[in-house]
Amino acid sequence: MNCRYLFLCPDITSASGGVAVIHDIVSLLNQSGWDAALVHNGPNAGYPDYPLPIPRLYTRKIWNARWKNSSNKERIKMVAARMRRRSKKLLPVKLRPTDIIIAPEFQLAEAIEAFTENQIIVLVQNPFGLMMSLQSAYSRGINPRDAVVYWLGMSEVCRTHMDVLGLSPNSFFSVSMKPLEFPFRQQKQRLITYMPRKRPWEAAIIAEALTRRGNVGGYRVEALDNMTRHDVASRLQDSLIFISLLQQESLGFPAAEAMASGCIVVGFDGLGGAEFFDKDVGVPVKEGDVASVVMAVERTVAQYESDPTKLDLMRLEGSKRINKSYNTDNFRDTLISMWREMEKEIGKS
Repeated sequence: MNCRYLFLCPDITSASGGVAVIHDIVSLLNQSGWDAALVHNGPNAGYPDYPLPIPRLYTRKIWNARWKNSSNKERIKMVAARMRRRSKKLLPVKLRPTDIIIAPEFQLAEAIEAFTENQIIVLVQNPFGLMMSLQSAYSRGINPRDAVVYWLGMSEVCRTHMDVLGLSPNSFFSVSMKPLEFPFRQQKQRLITYMPRKRPWEAAIIAEALTRRGNVGGYRVEALDNMTRHDVASRLQDSLIFISLLQQESLGFPAAEAMASGCIVVGFDGLGGAEFFDKDVGVPVKEGDVASVVMAVERTVAQYESDPTKLDLMRLEGSKRINKSYNTDNFRDTLISMWREMEKEIGKS
């Protein structure tokens, strides 16, 4: 444990399950005796709603590597984003030869270019982002298999992609969306909710069709957007039905949080969500079939109004599945066990 783990972290300020997971990992490692810190791209980065203090630093290395490989249009956006952030809160990182860089899969190529003197581990939270980053690296003449000492995944779909792509050594741990913050509620309102961020045009079509067709009776249809985690949890507590608009996911926190809350989840599993979202605990719909999502919601409303018994049992089983598979104890135990094995593999124990 004489090395320091530096986790590269995006500078976004909106809610993100992936960024929250990076925060959780850093927090847990520090609590367990490791030396770990977040490393942002600028001194004014921050993330809302995270309750625990975490070591935070910044470096321009990733920003500079991205700049070198960006088009003029992308560079204008990068400068604009940098200008919008004025307050300075973080100190620059002083790199040590023993530091190990943990890079998210979408910054794979930039991390290899920027940190030539340090070992690099890649945290794979999304297999789709991983595949795009691999192609980006190859196009720059970078072979990630030579540059990366270990690959970490957070779901089965991550592991299968790493195996097929020949990325080793690798292992994965059980992530948690903290289901206790989304407790099961039996009594619900006649409310249908959805999150439009990933699929805005599909969300707009589905909401308009449900309202216009009039087949959901007195049920309200409401978007959950630009809300705090606490407010989202509150609305999921009220919602009987949650429309899942997952897309190219490693897991899919929104659907899992809704399921934990006792919602009937209807819609897309985003590939990775199939790990927990199936016909035994929800109403999955074929990827991209927007019309079928509308009709599935309408059928679910009609069934619930006729006889809620079966669907109420399904809601309860769904909540139990999420709490069993993705609780914080599993996250802690599997992460720590995996981290120790990883250190043995790379010779850092």
